[in-house]
Amino acid sequence: MDGIRISQSTFNGEKATAICIGEASGELPRHLLTGGKACGYIVRGEVVESWFYHSISDRDGMRYIIAPSLDLLTFTELSDNLRPNALERLRELALALQKVPPGFLNPTKGFLETWRIFFIREGGVLLFPEKLSQLMLYSMGEEDRFTHFNRYLKPDVEHPFGLCHQFTQFLYGAATGFAPYEDPFVREDRWHHMPLALGFTSLPTGFAQWIDRVLSMPPNVQRESVSPAYSAEANLAWWLDQTANFTWTCGNALEPLDRLENLSAAVGTFRSGQKKRAQRRIFWRKRGALVVTIAFVAAIVLGMLGNMVYLGLQPPYTAGMSASGVIGEFFESQNALDVQKMGESLKRGVRNPFELEVSGLFVNTRVRKAYEGFDSVVRADEWVLAGRPAIPQSSLVYGVVDLQIEQVGPETYRATYVTIVPSTDSEIVDSPIAVVDEMKRITDFTMSDAKGYWLITAIEPVAVDKLETYTVETFKPAGQ
Repeated sequence: MDGIRISQSTFNGEKATAICIGEASGELPRHLLTGGKACGYIVRGEVVESWFYHSISDRDGMRYIIAPSLDLLTFTELSDNLRPNALERLRELALALQKVPPGFLNPTKGFLETWRIFFIREGGVLLFPEKLSQLMLYSMGEEDRFTHFNRYLKPDVEHPFGLCHQFTQFLYGAATGFAPYEDPFVREDRWHHMPLALGFTSLPTGFAQWIDRVLSMPPNVQRESVSPAYSAEANLAWWLDQTANFTWTCGNALEPLDRLENLSAAVGTFRSGQKKRAQRRIFWRKRGALVVTIAFVAAIVLGMLGNMVYLGLQPPYTAGMSASGVIGEFFESQNALDVQKMGESLKRGVRNPFELEVSGLFVNTRVRKAYEGFDSVVRADEWVLAGRPAIPQSSLVYGVVDLQIEQVGPETYRATYVTIVPSTDSEIVDSPIAVVDEMKRITDFTMSDAKGYWLITAIEPVAVDKLETYTVETFKPAGQ
């Protein structure tokens, strides 16, 4: 239930509007009360009027903003009294936001706090100034903060596109009675909202599909749709143009999500899968580090023990290869994430500088293969040979390409190669793109054939230079 409530009052003997903003708990910060009152705006069509509140008053344990008399409706009425005209009133609001002075809104993280917005019943909107919005925060409960702001937040929304995305969320909320990302399972499921295309509202099919597309729009398409040279409110021109020819016919009953799951087979099926995915992510977030750490330690210990026994009993499988061939096999094993094979051509006691890196990736890809059904590490050499195609979401490209080996001393060989690895400036997230670094590396290998076959007796990195950083398209693996 919305804690922001409207009632009628008086001020100095005149009719006034009282806006309840929460409990009267503690004093308001003095720095927000000093100086002149910040100016808000009433926008009715083409007419923009300045607006100032009268006072802030505490009574009966609640805090009120006392303002000139207006027949106001809170923003949450879009899913109630204003629902039959939701598209019309939202378009009215979008136009109003373009008429107020630049910098008035200053959207937080690209999104607008809806406690700053009030609809005037007979038409028009009242917009609170930012300073008054900050005063409201000191009295507003956590539930109201969530209702009017936090439930609209979503990662991977470009700042210039923020209001276009949020206004599309407003349409979704008016059609369903809930915001697309307010349910915790939706957020845990990588912000995959329940698609309107499932048919649980009476919105026209084309309109519902458009809302779904905008809510799922990847960042690169957002950037192509609006201009970073303009403010988020100016970019609402895109949203106004897109919605100009849609018809709002949404008379379906509003049902909570848990009831919709029972009323609609399509919704029930989607939500069942969503909850499983969400619970799996919760498990891995809470326990995944422990599972991977245990598996990693076990793999290292067993690998080291097995490697020592194996080397002690017989020559390595690389016996008979040339020195260059042994080095080439070392890098082939790195591409295959096979620490044991990398170690077979090492003289006992020689440290493999890539062991921890490769072991960690090996454990990660095996665990995710068992749990999610796909390899999370894409071999760089095979990927380059295939023309650098799109890779599965949340996977990474890793490995060595363009290997060249030359002898630079009696027992010293120099390997020059390129490694393709996840960019150190990005995180592995479920995004339409992945970011990779190409690094040119030079590594010297000291070799010995004292036992009748070549062994690596030392590995010394010589140089590392970043060649380039670029993006790679991703796709969602089947069944994910």
